[in-house]
Amino acid sequence: MAHPRRVDAASRVLDSLDVLDARMALDPRPDGPPSSLRASQVAFSHATDADSTHHLVLQDDVRVSFDFAASVRRAVERHPEAAISFFVEWGSRTAYLARWAVITGSGIVPVVNPYMPTLALVLPRATAIDMARFMDTAPGRSDDRVALRFLRERDVPTLAAVPNLVEHEELPSLKGNDDHGIRRSVCFAPEGARFDGPDLPLPSLLPFLRWSTGESVVIDTGNDFPEAHRPTLRVLTEWGARPEELRRDCADHLGEDTGPLFELWLTAVALGAVQERHWPGTVGRLRTRLDEPLLQRALGTFAPGALRVLLDPDALSERSAELVPALLTAMEHGSGLAASGPSRRGGSMAPPALGNIGYGDERTLLPPSCRDHP
Repeated sequence: MAHPRRVDAASRVLDSLDVLDARMALDPRPDGPPSSLRASQVAFSHATDADSTHHLVLQDDVRVSFDFAASVRRAVERHPEAAISFFVEWGSRTAYLARWAVITGSGIVPVVNPYMPTLALVLPRATAIDMARFMDTAPGRSDDRVALRFLRERDVPTLAAVPNLVEHEELPSLKGNDDHGIRRSVCFAPEGARFDGPDLPLPSLLPFLRWSTGESVVIDTGNDFPEAHRPTLRVLTEWGARPEELRRDCADHLGEDTGPLFELWLTAVALGAVQERHWPGTVGRLRTRLDEPLLQRALGTFAPGALRVLLDPDALSERSAELVPALLTAMEHGSGLAASGPSRRGGSMAPPALGNIGYGDERTLLPPSCRDHP
């Protein structure tokens, strides 16, 4: 799918696919208000012309992996009923699940963004046809939010494949999203992927650094309203951390005890705590695995993805060899909190919240409270 001004870019993507019968879908109103929805509607409507089980749509600003079609087919064979995205933006909520997937050897994660990533999206053919009809009359201009609304209403599982099969190229945004900063893949696999690991269940708690504000929060995935998100420093304190020690350790390893890097440090500590409760021992083994290419990529995108509009993401990427070990130290600190925290229990995120760290709803769909809230 493409805007007519980007036909050359779309042609490059088509040529790279090596897929028979791939075709271009152009915005039918290129002089209208900036919108990805119009071209997306045309692209998914092309499913009516195909004799196939599934329909794949890619946007014009992607670079695909080697053996792309075969890698997509393997994912579809595992989850033939699902909507599967092959791109996760490096600072999104789903990116944090994707990093855990790389760490634990999982191949599929649930999408927990307030939108469905549509940069490279495959649907069952009948679902694609139905979504094209839905998009034809849906209000809005962003296909990703309309797609999520449609898929949730139809109870279609919304998944993302890890590692990613496409990388986002930095073309000027047609929707005015240039202020969102650089949006790269959480873990691009140019060599392709098999997706033969287990699916990653949705944890009940998700530490998240809001890329737009630099604020670190802990999200209760069963009660995902902005008002319910809790500052990570407060949550860590309830789990037994001492704020003065957190500030001192951050200053020792990242050179600051306030500001964006401190929020990054807090997020890493909370991630270590949650990870250790779900996958005991995995945090402590990470240093011995740093030569694994996928792990290097996944951990290397953490800082630039989370802080891309607050600090220079390229400079953060260049500091990866220094930042990744420092953030592992923070995760190790968090794993110690998990080991000494109160026993696991269910319920809300009320203090002491560490007792809530456990698997929530292990379906691939989020509960209704998570569906449409940023």
